[in-house]
Amino acid sequence: MDINKLNNIGGSNVNRTNESTQGEASEKNSNASVDTPVDKVSLRDYPFRNNDQLFAKLELEKLNQSSSQQFKKMKGQVSAYLEASDNPDADVQQTELGQKLNDPSVWGNIANKIIK
Repeated sequence: MDINKLNNIGGSNVNRTNESTQGEASEKNSNASVDTPVDKVSLRDYPFRNNDQLFAKLELEKLNQSSSQQFKKMKGQVSAYLEASDNPDADVQQTELGQKLNDPSVWGNIANKIIK
């Protein structure tokens, strides 16, 4: 039994398949999929793209993180200096903060900032 020879089944017409129209339809579908990029990254979907407040909040979080890292580093320097100053055997000049306190260029920079 050939499906192309069937005219009607149960009162409804059956569309006959035409090999050339199937090829054209699949070619149209493949062209449509080529035109639309599937794996392209788009920033349109991100909420902060057009929202300055969210962008500013993100930048503030970055600055806060870097500032907290700098603060931790300075806190470590101060605690090392205080430990060295409490211990009579330790040399305060060997700590990083102790070296900065006795550096003439550091005091010159401070003086220049006070003058300006």
